[in-house]
Amino acid sequence: MERVMGKGILLWLLGIPIPIILLILLFWH
Repeated sequence: MERVMGKGILLWLLGIPIPIILLILLFWH
């Protein structure tokens, strides 16, 4: 269970910044 949680947290941490970066790029221009 700990390994599954670790992978989920890694995917969560990697997945969250992408839409934020896209929003920043959209509003930056």
